[in-house]
Amino acid sequence: MNAAPALETRQLVYAVENATILKGVDLRVEYGEVVGIMGASGSGKTTLLKCLCGLLKPTAGEVWVEGVNIAPLSERERMPMRLRLGIVFQYAALFDFLTVAQNVAFGLERHRRLSRAQIQDIVRERLAWVGLEDTGHLYPSQLSGGMRKRVGLARALAMDPHIVLFDEPTSGLDPVNAYQIDQLITRLNRELNLTAVVVSHDVVSLMRTAHRIAMVDNGQIIAEGTPDAIRQHEHPQVQAFLRMASAEAL
Repeated sequence: MNAAPALETRQLVYAVENATILKGVDLRVEYGEVVGIMGASGSGKTTLLKCLCGLLKPTAGEVWVEGVNIAPLSERERMPMRLRLGIVFQYAALFDFLTVAQNVAFGLERHRRLSRAQIQDIVRERLAWVGLEDTGHLYPSQLSGGMRKRVGLARALAMDPHIVLFDEPTSGLDPVNAYQIDQLITRLNRELNLTAVVVSHDVVSLMRTAHRIAMVDNGQIIAEGTPDAIRQHEHPQVQAFLRMASAEAL
């Protein structure tokens, strides 16, 4: 029998009121993989991400995190599993009233029994990982959008997550900063064997960073494969999405 993957969904369904947002999604993420999830706004990709990290409880189906099905668990029971996951939100979600260093230390202070010196060492190291070692004293308002994204990643990495989930990591960034974020994800995957799921409508970014890409349309995965396989995929919705994404990139 194969070892359990890092993440897996089996016939995942999520419905709210009269709308079914996810319709039987099957997805498998192996350790050390960067898996991209692309799709238009409203396709269900962000809902899928929230189900993967336990922020949403699915209506039906299974969500496996490192061999544990979290779908039937209560909020309290899901918390230990959620702490194994790092989440980098679309807008970084930093606390404006805290410095960069305090933002990175936030989870450590609440969920780890560490001395102040140990926390400071981890904060310095994680900021160095993302190239922001001299910014600990600054506040989020003093940072560029790209820098705030990197602080959000440093905060996620401070908890030593087994898996990191990214929600639109390049959204709102110019091409130079978007490329830097892509390079950072690639470098961390290579150097730390980081397992990552990257949800994005930025096709150029996903083609650069992902080992595999799954396209979500109307709550279902309609195509899955390597970047080259997705480029050549014959599904009309895939080709239409790629054409629109290429036009927007020009």
